[in-house]
Amino acid sequence: MVTLRCTRKLLRYLDARPAEDPPPPTGRLGDWYANLIPTHAGNLIMIVNEETLVTVAVPTLLAEDLVHQFRARVRNLLLMLDIPLRQIENELGHYGEVRFAKTASRSMLGSMNDIAYNYQFIADRNSERRILSLSDAEFELSNMPSPARGFIPSIVVRNLLWSTASGNGAS
Repeated sequence: MVTLRCTRKLLRYLDARPAEDPPPPTGRLGDWYANLIPTHAGNLIMIVNEETLVTVAVPTLLAEDLVHQFRARVRNLLLMLDIPLRQIENELGHYGEVRFAKTASRSMLGSMNDIAYNYQFIADRNSERRILSLSDAEFELSNMPSPARGFIPSIVVRNLLWSTASGNGAS
């Protein structure tokens, strides 16, 4: 089980009812935070992992299929980060049930603002091509140091999921 902790703006957009007190996540990566962000390439639902700050994005045109798109984007990103397929499938096994809830961390909202700015920058930089590769943007952002936390998200996610692969962590 995993929770998408959404801003009020996104909850309204999705017409989603937030769970009042969702249970803790069962996967290694924990919960995710989500918000709507405008870019020159189109509006996105940006989804940021609470533990690692890795991020995926879903075009708002696909919002009706958000949970499926979210799982697919996370799988794709973890593959790009060279996480072993067994660990990816193990982590995504916890995403069978996805709940929506309100945001619960002001510091996460600050980190999300930084990441949203970077999505907008990447979209602007690629505007002459008129196409934003979400995979390229997600990979680039995952390898960009977090100003608020002082780490590189891809390294943190690898450490979390590889520790499970080597038998050093719970699954």
